[in-house]
Amino acid sequence: MNRYAFTSPLKMIVGGLLITILPLHGCKEEKYSLGSIPAADFEIQSGDDPNTMVFVNSTPGTSIAYWETSTGQKFKGDNVSARFTFEGEYDVTLTAVTPGGIATVTKRVTISQSDPTACNPDRALGFIAGCTEKVWRYNPEAGAFKVGDQGPDSGNWWASGTGEVTGRACEFNDEFTFKFDPEGTFIYDNKGDFFADGYLGSASTSCEPASNLTGNQAAWNSGTFKFSVTEGTGINGLGQLRLDGRGAHIGVKKAHNGGETPEGPAGESVTYDIIAMEQNVNGEGYDILKIGVNIGGAGWWTFTLRSDN
Repeated sequence: MNRYAFTSPLKMIVGGLLITILPLHGCKEEKYSLGSIPAADFEIQSGDDPNTMVFVNSTPGTSIAYWETSTGQKFKGDNVSARFTFEGEYDVTLTAVTPGGIATVTKRVTISQSDPTACNPDRALGFIAGCTEKVWRYNPEAGAFKVGDQGPDSGNWWASGTGEVTGRACEFNDEFTFKFDPEGTFIYDNKGDFFADGYLGSASTSCEPASNLTGNQAAWNSGTFKFSVTEGTGINGLGQLRLDGRGAHIGVKKAHNGGETPEGPAGESVTYDIIAMEQNVNGEGYDILKIGVNIGGAGWWTFTLRSDN
């Protein structure tokens, strides 16, 4: 008998310990599959009015649906609705995240008429842009800038006081113009200067000329961008204001969704939650718009604007 060949466990005494050696068999590679990636698909249905469309995820199997329209609206869920203010054709993209991978599909919807109520002041878009255009500046009162971790408009970390209105005059003269047009035109005019705030330009704590915004920070200079408004969303359910284009911003330049980046814009867009909209404040003929951006966790920056026309 060959003493090296065995088919049963071999027991050995080593250092007083009983060790059992089991026979080894060839390993077989196990292959697992999460399945193939299905073809993403969705249905388009009419909404409650001619400017509202409903999108229903019909991708086979299990999936998480993410939507984006060519107007900048974003949604999550199997059944979502989107409003299109102006007559025209728009693209809608579904991104379906499935166990097998990610699938996308884009379809086009046609809106036959413009929304006749969109520029009403009780609608978010109408309040922000009016029926032609609307110009906003920072509200020249204490609390125009706030940051804190007790929700939007808390300011428990810091809030601007009345002294900042004059001390940051180069910031309070900024103009933000929203045009009521199909392109969603947003114009930022810093009037040729800015408040350095310890990280902009030469990193002083005073006003500096706009020419000091160089490198990546140059994108924060005056410019023409795009905007869109989504109704019924946001932390207060009043809607959200999205600014598109590198450098587009309102308020503290370094603040963006999920953080602060002082070196320059962190992305191609910023979305602000609408915190409050007040018409004809105290009968004085101006409106107040409060917007906030979550910078991560419980942190929020809140900015208060006053209409200039």
